[in-house]
Amino acid sequence: MILPTTILLTTLAVYLLALTTTTTAHTGLAYPCGRYQGAVGCPAPPPGQVVDVDINAPIGTNLGINQQLCKTSIPYPFSSRTVYRAGDTIQTAYSIGSAHGGGHCQWALSYDGEKTWVVIKTMIRTCLQVTPETQANYRIPVQLSKDLPSGNVTFMWLWYNAIGQRELYSNCADIRVEGRDGGSVKGLEPLIANYGPGYPAFINEFPYATDPDGSELFATRSAVTIRVRGSGVGTSETGSGATSAPTGSNQSSFGSRIASGSLFPLSVALASSFYLFN
Repeated sequence: MILPTTILLTTLAVYLLALTTTTTAHTGLAYPCGRYQGAVGCPAPPPGQVVDVDINAPIGTNLGINQQLCKTSIPYPFSSRTVYRAGDTIQTAYSIGSAHGGGHCQWALSYDGEKTWVVIKTMIRTCLQVTPETQANYRIPVQLSKDLPSGNVTFMWLWYNAIGQRELYSNCADIRVEGRDGGSVKGLEPLIANYGPGYPAFINEFPYATDPDGSELFATRSAVTIRVRGSGVGTSETGSGATSAPTGSNQSSFGSRIASGSLFPLSVALASSFYLFN
């Protein structure tokens, strides 16, 4: 006879295996520490929050959304933030379980609580193209402009994998920038694709060099200006001087949609099946 305790332990073992598979099969931001990253040297989660055991998991696919950008909207306290000077280069590092053939990456900053983002670096195709020999020490330098204003900033990483399910990955680090006393940050909004029916931009698989890779979509990103007061709090002007986006791309409404939380939920069961079998 199988005892209830045996059933419980077996179920727990399967659950833990699923968590391990989910976490190690993908890639997440390791440095600066992504929110609720459980790695040694990263701060403890804020009160009431727990370590993210799925830190490497995608936040959604072209079929639906599982998590918001950054995975969570509750930042680390100011005392736990890594401080950078304007002009510094951040040597970003990644916990790579599977790099899915590399792909496209964007890095962006927000001064206004993730309502508005400005892209500071984009890599097309070559992001996370690693080998077993280079994977452990893989770094991507991301430079902060020397003109950045001071403030408490959210640093976001976005990744579109080249091979596998059509996923979007996002991790965020809470940092402090020491720079000018107020000013503006100008650039482009991030491209959001493969993120549910509300964001129809779609990037297909591109395992071979001759495959269409959706890189033309990055030219549709709208211009944005974030104005930062001397207190370090930002306000935005989305679309100022913007390039025209294709009809239905939703790129021009990106900031307002994230701020309002108008996201489409993805079934947990469906998301789990994507994560476990990709």
